[in-house]
Amino acid sequence: MGYSLVRRRPPFTGGTPALAMVLVMTSTQRYLEMADVLEAELLHVPVGAQVPSEHVLADRFRVSRPAARAALQELERRLLVRRVQGVGTFRRGRVEYVVSASVPPSFSDTVRMAGAEPGSRLLSCGVRRAVEQERARLCLPTGAAVWSVERVFSVNGEVAAYATSVLPRKPLLNLDRELGDEVSLHRVLRRRYGLTVTRSRYRISLDVPPPGIADHLTGGNRSALWLAESVNRTAGGPPVEYARTYLRPDVLDVAFEIAEDPS
Repeated sequence: MGYSLVRRRPPFTGGTPALAMVLVMTSTQRYLEMADVLEAELLHVPVGAQVPSEHVLADRFRVSRPAARAALQELERRLLVRRVQGVGTFRRGRVEYVVSASVPPSFSDTVRMAGAEPGSRLLSCGVRRAVEQERARLCLPTGAAVWSVERVFSVNGEVAAYATSVLPRKPLLNLDRELGDEVSLHRVLRRRYGLTVTRSRYRISLDVPPPGIADHLTGGNRSALWLAESVNRTAGGPPVEYARTYLRPDVLDVAFEIAEDPS
């Protein structure tokens, strides 16, 4: 692979004051080399700053627009930038989402602990019969009625997760009257029903979301996301929530913390 080094001004506003070393590519993999150069420069760029356009990058690196576009797409795959159609490309900053026995099983509280601003939108809240998997997770008898709650969560204004929570109906009368946009389910359980819940089970895997969920999270793009399946229960009591949550890995940096048992 051949290339020559050229000194240019730093391409990012607010970036490092040092002169940037720019590669003029001659190989077929030049967009990957471009991405490597840009990745190093992005370390000095504040989150939210706009990245130069395809046209500017093509001129700087002396490559075609498709090559510049491919370099930006590669940075997006590396979770370093986010592209907003019709607006531009911006430096991405993922929010650490910690799953731990010591952290309450609340999306909003977990995001706030990371220093970010959570948001939630209630899509639906209704009663139906529990399916077999839900009955098994919640230890319910055949024919048991449950609340099904569908919500979309955001982090700093960006859509981040889609959650389906299933809860026994019997102890949670009129739950639909308590929930709404920007209302924490776990705060309602604690304040309205006197239930303080903790994590009992948490399993995470990669999964392709159904079309309806993908529409909410990624504009219909059905790329693989994190799927978290969790069961929450009251201290020493029965399970009160079974949740399936799709999480965007480009927005949330999911981290597990396992504390050593002092006993």
